[in-house]
Parts: sequence; C-alpha cells; structure tokens
Amino acid sequence: MSLRELLKDKLQEEKLLLVPKGFEVIGDIAILNLPPPLYDEKHLIAQALVSHSKNVKVVLLKKNKLAGEKRTAEFEILIGDRTATIHKENDCLFNVDIARTYFTGKLYFERSRIAGEVKDDEEILVLFCGVGPFLIPIAKKKKVNIIGLEKNPFACALFRKNAELNHIDADIIIGDANSMNNLFKKDFDRIVMPTPYGQDHFLSLARPLLKPGGTVHFYTFKKDFEISHFKRVLEELGWHIDFYRDCGSVAPRVKRYVFDIHAIE
Repeated sequence: MSLRELLKDKLQEEKLLLVPKGFEVIGDIAILNLPPPLYDEKHLIAQALVSHSKNVKVVLLKKNKLAGEKRTAEFEILIGDRTATIHKENDCLFNVDIARTYFTGKLYFERSRIAGEVKDDEEILVLFCGVGPFLIPIAKKKKVNIIGLEKNPFACALFRKNAELNHIDADIIIGDANSMNNLFKKDFDRIVMPTPYGQDHFLSLARPLLKPGGTVHFYTFKKDFEISHFKRVLEELGWHIDFYRDCGSVAPRVKRYVFDIHAIE
C-alpha cells in the first residue's frame, strides 16, 4: 500500500495529491521527503506510516538535499529518538547513521550485481566507500584483495565495525578521491565508483589506476536526454561501454545511471 493510499481518509484531497507515493526504509528507519505545504501534517503522516509498517520504529523528515563533502542532509525526527540503525542487505549487515553518513538502499541490486561479476583473486578499489555497502558483499562472497577510499572519518569508523560484524578482511583509507593517484601505488582489476552528484571528473583521475583490460563501474547522474551525448563523450575519451542501465530516479527527470566500461588500449 502506498503512502498516499494510507492517508486517503486523513487528508483533504488537495493535500493528498502532494503526498509522495513512496518512502525509503533503511533498517528500521523510514525517511519522508515531504513538500513544505505538508509540514503541518508531518506527524499525522509519520504516525500513519508506522501504524501500517510494523518494522518501522523511527520516522525522519528530510529537510534538505544532500550537501557538503560528507553527502549528508538535515533530518527532523518525527517518531523515535535516533538516526542510527542496522540495515540488512545482500546477506550483510550494515551499521548506518543516516544523519552522519551517506547511504541509500536503492542500489541494493547493483551491489549484488557487481559482487556476482567479481572473480576470485582480483585487485579491487571502491571509491566513495562509505560504510561499505559495495565493498563488504564482494569481500564476503569472493576471495579478493579489496580496499576502500572514503573521506568521512565517521563513515570509516562504521565501515570498520561493519567489516568485523560481517567477518570480512578488508581495509579502508581515509582520504580525498582527488588525491587517489598519490594514495595508491598499484593498479586494480576493477574500480567501483558510486560518484557524487556532478563529479564526473573522478573518472579521468581513476583511469591511471586501472589495469589493462580492467573494469570500471561508474555511477553518474543524468537527465534522460543527456545519455546519448554522455555515451559519445565516453567513447571520445577512449572508453568502451560494456553495459549501462538506469538505476532509478533521484529528482524530476534526473536518474542515476551505471556504466560498466573499460579503457580502449
């Protein structure tokens, strides 16, 4: 049942039309993204959500867009008393603090897909590693040498807790991806790049770290009409596109896309 259906007898029609159809759940926390005209109804909406979704214990209202180097937003707690939770995904457990680290459950399929493509003995780098949602499933399922890079110290601390929680052996470096070529003195078979919004320049920085024939999983945000041009740009820059897909909407007409690419020698 959609959030709008839950509220059809509780809100006037003009307000009901403003209610988003869905909401994201991370662990036992639901995240509402409401337009300001619904702020007066926020507690009613949160209570309706909890009464229907028995696994939800906390409801947060997202007050602004992701911003800053840590890619975090401001949240108002509507129900509950915390922003931290444990999220289960792909047979892994993740300590997450939604207010202090970037995390989205919307990429669970991608994280499983990439873990399935990895081969044993690969050397793998995960940029913008966060609390480990891309890295940990790979390390848990395959025998690889894998390392993450993340600049948010709090996310790095949670990553280490998550590595121990999931019984995997992996390391993370606290550092800026802009300095990746100074931080790593070896190259990699595979680089995973869940790149921040509008930061496509990181792709060129990662190229010198890729072994011949190696694969990059590059995530970017584009409007639908920009994709044809972006594909041409990749090809002009010497990348071959092996696969790409739409990973879901993030804003009106804006979607996250993944491109699996390798450098043309």
